[in-house]
Amino acid sequence: MIDPIASIDVATVRLTLPAPLRLGPVTVASREYAAVRVTTESGLVGSAYCLTRDAPVDACVTRLVAPALLGTDSAPPEAAWHRASRATVLVGRVGLVLRALGLVDIALWDIAAQRVGHPLWRLLSGSPNPVPAMIVAAYPLPERSPESLADDVLRLAGAGYRLLKVARDPDPDRMRRLLGRVASRLPTAASIVVDAGFGWEEPAAALTEISNWGDPPLAWLEDPLVPEDVEGYAELRRRAACRIGVGDELSSQASFRALAAADALDVLRLDVVAIGGVTPARAVMTLAAEHRLDVSFHVYAETSIHLAMAAGGTVETFERDIPGGNPLDPADRLLVGGPLFSAGTAIAPARPGLGYELDWELFTYSKAL
Repeated sequence: MIDPIASIDVATVRLTLPAPLRLGPVTVASREYAAVRVTTESGLVGSAYCLTRDAPVDACVTRLVAPALLGTDSAPPEAAWHRASRATVLVGRVGLVLRALGLVDIALWDIAAQRVGHPLWRLLSGSPNPVPAMIVAAYPLPERSPESLADDVLRLAGAGYRLLKVARDPDPDRMRRLLGRVASRLPTAASIVVDAGFGWEEPAAALTEISNWGDPPLAWLEDPLVPEDVEGYAELRRRAACRIGVGDELSSQASFRALAAADALDVLRLDVVAIGGVTPARAVMTLAAEHRLDVSFHVYAETSIHLAMAAGGTVETFERDIPGGNPLDPADRLLVGGPLFSAGTAIAPARPGLGYELDWELFTYSKAL
């Protein structure tokens, strides 16, 4: 049965953070999100959202992706993805256009699962078992001491999380204090991920700095260099005493293939929106399996939980139910539903599709098509 795409709505919202964040070379004072809502002629509705990183994701959906898909069949999602990919081939093989395509692709997978009455993970032949969850526990804030941030990490470890992420503090003394306090009190089964946020330009600088951290229980070092620096990552992995995770924001499947072929990573960090949606994310997960790489998903737990339950991996989340939203990433203010987190694990809701709803009243529409 053909069920054409009748409309694609595009919207954005900006949420101001309580205090600016320093992420590697970038300062973040607010978070802007884009969202799409795809409606088919039969009345099925699929949704998706993402961080824009202050780029015009909504314009890319409106001007490039939507014209290629409106009026065409909504199923199967893979066919729609390839139509839009071919239509945007001049500018859309990597980068911002892929993020826009990723939003629409995720919404179409939401619709596909609703159509058969299953949660997406079941449509993808997944297991109903919970998967590991990593929580983003602490990022450097000027008004917070390293010791108070460490106590946040330890509190979440006490709640059952066994993978806890902290961001690199560019102040070496503050970073040593944070990691030292955490290391001395962390439960034996728990470990730390340090998000370097592309903070170093070459491996030698990274090696020098991390050698001064002492001996914290590192699960992996995340994104120390830009992800396209394959030679740099290969050298860093050979010389570092810790595992290396790479991939946040990466939109190139070719870059993942090059990193894997060079033995340049241990953990493949997969951003489902940035890579172009569920359709290409499944191919990247197959690549990870072929090279025996762990997969750790970057944000968007509402989508990645389904892929993790289908093919393995760790989902990433921020602490939820904080009044006013999480001060690091308040996406929880935008939606209702999504994964259920308990004692460091996550499981998708049983309802058909992705299993969450966006609060569309918070968004401002760029254009309704």
